[in-house]
Formats: sequence, structure tokens, C-alpha cells
Amino acid sequence: MDAGKVQLLTDADFILSNCGRPLPPVGSVVYLYKAFQIQAVLPLTSGQTFYKEVTGDTTWCWRSVSTALSADPPAVYAQVMAPDGKVLFNGLLDLTIIAGYGSTRYALSREIECPPGSKIQLALDDNYAAAADVQPVSMLLGGAYAYYLKNGRRSRSPEYTASMMPRVQGTVNQNALAPCWMMGIGPKTPDGYQDESFVYGNGNTNVATVTLGASNITAKVSIQIDNDADFEVYRFLFDVVPDDTVTAGSFLMRIRAGSGYMFTDDYLDVAKYIGSSYLLKPWDIKRGDSITFEMTLVDGAGSGSISVECFADGVRRKRRAA
Repeated sequence: MDAGKVQLLTDADFILSNCGRPLPPVGSVVYLYKAFQIQAVLPLTSGQTFYKEVTGDTTWCWRSVSTALSADPPAVYAQVMAPDGKVLFNGLLDLTIIAGYGSTRYALSREIECPPGSKIQLALDDNYAAAADVQPVSMLLGGAYAYYLKNGRRSRSPEYTASMMPRVQGTVNQNALAPCWMMGIGPKTPDGYQDESFVYGNGNTNVATVTLGASNITAKVSIQIDNDADFEVYRFLFDVVPDDTVTAGSFLMRIRAGSGYMFTDDYLDVAKYIGSSYLLKPWDIKRGDSITFEMTLVDGAGSGSISVECFADGVRRKRRAA
């Protein structure tokens, strides 16, 4: 790296600091965008595990997950594990429900620092759905290299003044009006606690299937919160999958916590009106509690069944160790 590029890093550090500060502090950081991609083709009848090694000469900060499945319809379930052994979801699930691309990618509420040489694990399985062909999978891990600067000084040379350079978007997300949640910037974590991004939905207790024309068109599913951490719900996600023979029908739901707190006071089409939308204020669910989705099928037409899968996206909140 030549002296000019080093000076640009120094300038960038100065510009990203508080206004009017004459010198950046010792140990300040400049972030350079870097993404890692995992591509795989999953066979018809077996699961596989894929790894991506973090390369580079400094710590890489993992901030988002984007996915693309080319099969129609996609029929791949996945689990993602960070280098420290923590999983992002509590069960195998269809990644396209959680992580899209651009503004709909899955943004971690708190970045995960990955040292060079560490590995991110992607476990895939297509036994949970009837796959008609091999399943191509592409997952993009977004983040940035963290370069730590020491005793940097602002450049006085115009050609190396970062503020004079044209604006360049730092990520593939070009939506400048996307909410702060999409950049992984959520509500402040209370002092003494730490948050980790997590999605509840184990592919079992959170799935309901209703048959058209049956005498009972109601169902109830639940999500159990672990006993070791509270959970802050940022948004709900619903995947409604009708059979090809179903021509109409929608689920009306009422959401409540096991403690009795009612999130909705009546039944409404949550998949249509609140599905995937971020809440203005996170919903605090205490450890050991549960989220219950009571539902009924309305305006059904045709024949066959409709299934719905419910997810809760947010952060697990734990008290820091003393």
C-alpha cells in the first residue's frame, strides 16, 4: 500500500470521527467493505455442510447475510454458525424467508468479529421439502475489514483529502432511505447487557397446516423462548404456502405471549399487514416465556391444504458476566 492510500485511510478515520476533533484517537478504526460468498449445489436426498474461511490481514466484522436460491420453488433449509460456535437461528429454516438481498438482507443487530483464518459454517438440507431437482445455493456474507490506526494525522494535500472524493456507496445496498434496522443499527443495549442476533422458529412447533373444507379450520402454534436469555422481537415473519389446487384463502391470527400479554387484541391478516415489517419498539419477551399464534383460515377456495410457518426475528439479551 503506497503512502497516498495510507493517507486516505488516515483522512477517512478523521472524517468519520466527531466534528471538530483535531486528531483521531489512538487505536481508532477505519472499515473497508468486504464480502465473502458461499456457493453450493445440494444433492436431492442428503444434507451437506459448507465452510468459508475468513481471509485477510486483519479482523473482519460480519454484519449481514444475503441469500439467493435459483430453484423454483426453493426447497432448501439451512443453519448458519459463526466462528465462535453460536448459531444465528434455533433450527433449520428456509433462508429465503429470513435473508433476501439488498435492503431485504438479514442484518445482524451486532456485528461479529471474525479473525483471519476463522470459518463460518453453512449447513444445508433439502429433506424437509419435496425437491424436484438439485438445489443451487448462494449466500453472501457482508461485512468490513477493521483497520486499526495509531496516531493518524489529517492530510493537508488536496488530492488526498477524502472529503473531496466523489461519494461511493460502501455496500451493495443502494437504498439510502432504508431504515436503520437494515444497517444493523438497533435500539441501544442497556448497560450491563449484551445482544446477539437470533431468529426463533424451529420448523416444527411453529408450523401449522389447515385443510380446506375440513370441519375445523383453526390452528395454534407456538415458539418457546430459551431459559438463558430474554428475547427482543424486532419483527415477525410468516411463510404461507398453499397447495397448487388452492385458489384463495388467508390466515387471520392473534398473537400473545405465554404470560398473557396480547400483541394483537383481535384476529387480523398478520402476513399481509405486519409480516416482515420492523416494529417501532421491540417487544420484550422474558426468558422461559413463549409466543403463541392463534389462527383461523378464512375465504378459502379450491381444495387441498395451506401451511403457515411463523418466525420471530430479534436479539437474545443476556447480562454480561461480571
